[in-house]
Amino acid sequence: MRTYISPIGYDTRRVTRPVINTGLGSDDELLLVRPGEESDTGQADQAVADVRQLLHEIEPDCTITVERVVTDSIEETIRNCCRILADVDHTRRLIVSLGGGARDIFLPLTVATLVYVRRIETTLFFSDLDSTVQEWELPNLTARVPDRTLETLDMLVQTGDWHSLSEITEKTDHSKTTVIRHVNDLEDAGVVEADTSQKAKRVRATFTSELLALARQSANPVRR
Repeated sequence: MRTYISPIGYDTRRVTRPVINTGLGSDDELLLVRPGEESDTGQADQAVADVRQLLHEIEPDCTITVERVVTDSIEETIRNCCRILADVDHTRRLIVSLGGGARDIFLPLTVATLVYVRRIETTLFFSDLDSTVQEWELPNLTARVPDRTLETLDMLVQTGDWHSLSEITEKTDHSKTTVIRHVNDLEDAGVVEADTSQKAKRVRATFTSELLALARQSANPVRR
């Protein structure tokens, strides 16, 4: 059972194509996110009707509902988008499509998606450049990295390469036992990935860890 969440604008392909490409079953549901107030409700209502017609032709038993979101402030809109994601039953596979809709919804929903990235199975995007549907692997900006592991993580981020545990031990001057503990903690946090296909286990920093490192640097800039 899948729950698709998508903002909807006038270009209905941005809603329907990601759903059709991924698959639509009788137990699936689509939640269309619209601003609470719109300048042209007639065209927006027609877009919703067109989505219903097309997808119900494919799967008559799928559920399609509309969620109105207030856009008085970005804070309130983000809160509403977070609530929408949080309210999805945890037994359902959650898929968010970020390819369309009003910009007033797009950015807050993107922020909410980053907040709930560990809950979301797939994030889809309808490209403005070539109209393809892409699957995005979003960074987990809420990852919690233990302070004691930061030196090990920073070394991996700075090199950007795969390193064996022995190489990490040499570069950080930590004991092998400490390095193993750090790597395990970093894997649990999702900020390093491991390769065990060779004789010696190797790890490298993920894109998430690169962004978290930049955030730490911006909070503690080097003074010149």
